Amino acid sequence: MARPAEQVLADIEAFRPVDGNWLPLDDLLAELWSVVVPPSAILVLLGVFDRFPDEDGAGVFWSIVHGLEALPGYEPALLESAELRPAPFKRIMVDRLRRAADA
Repeated sequence: MARPAEQVLADIEAFRPVDGNWLPLDDLLAELWSVVVPPSAILVLLGVFDRFPDEDGAGVFWSIVHGLEALPGYEPALLESAELRPAPFKRIMVDRLRRAADA
């Protein structure tokens, strides 16, 4: 039985890589995507970029990018977060939004 999204999100908020191992975060994200993702997940996921602004999560951050882009209404939170706490992956997402709007 799948855990509630709130429990998975709490684990994502608490996550810290050990010895550069990001696979546990990848597992948590897979678990999150397997359930109904609440709107509160948007800020938690953007918070990963805030906590690790100089990382790419060994590629795991792309799962966050794609997952956020699949959530309805993530755009305002992304734009506000990117303005208040810029981080490379937020800039990537904002650029992707702008390119999609220009297309």
